[in-house]
Amino acid sequence: MVEYLENRGAGLGFMSSLAKRVITAVLLIPIILGCLYWGGLAFFVLVLAASLVAMFELKVMLEEMNQPAPGVLLYASTAGILLAIYCQQELLLAPLMLLVFVLVAVKGLISQDIQPFRRGGLALFTLFYGAFLPGHFLLLRSRPQGFALLLMVLLGTWAADTGAYFVGMRWGRHRLAPQISPKKSVEGALGGLVLAALVTQYVNSQLQVVLVPGWLTGLVVGVAAAAGDLFESALKREAGVKDSGWILPGHGGVLDRIDSLLFSVPVVYYLVRWLS
Repeated sequence: MVEYLENRGAGLGFMSSLAKRVITAVLLIPIILGCLYWGGLAFFVLVLAASLVAMFELKVMLEEMNQPAPGVLLYASTAGILLAIYCQQELLLAPLMLLVFVLVAVKGLISQDIQPFRRGGLALFTLFYGAFLPGHFLLLRSRPQGFALLLMVLLGTWAADTGAYFVGMRWGRHRLAPQISPKKSVEGALGGLVLAALVTQYVNSQLQVVLVPGWLTGLVVGVAAAAGDLFESALKREAGVKDSGWILPGHGGVLDRIDSLLFSVPVVYYLVRWLS
């Protein structure tokens, strides 16, 4: 009887979590797709808002690692990096990130921090992960057929995540990276790759947005998405947190939702540039 109640409780907990995920997705997807379709300022505001929240989540995780980060400077730099990308002034990115490194290091030296340059390096990493990588959403949207390209990557990445989740839940037996994320399985990863390839092949057959077979692009997206997911899992494990945040019920934080996209979108952007 006790075992039955425990199993029933676990099942109800899973259904409740799944319901939250679905409701959050239903509310957010029209906003995301609307901003993606309109592009321009609307899409810039969406990417900026997501990046600022992601930067806050990164700052909290760094604090959990006893590595405090300069919040105001990181938020301002995030806005500056994304604004430079939006205005197609990418040449400003390197000087801006170098300036942040110098400011953080100098602040550490003045305050007699024993690791001022490590603090500066962490600030650079945070900006790279939380601002520069999200900037590729704007870069890909600005390409010819940018809406279709980004839509294909979004659908392929979501397919990879969804396939990995459900296939892993049903058939997962062999751990993919037990030291980083014990719940992820080889079977789930393969299921994600297959579903990403199928979805991307279908989207490309309808829109003809890449010069290579859609299924191949889907495999690239699936591998990049899995790498992005594992990368953020490693960050969370080192910080000792389950989720990057709490702002998205059923999903955790913004980083928990875009971690795969932070790798798949840049990969496809540079693939498209190389093929153009």
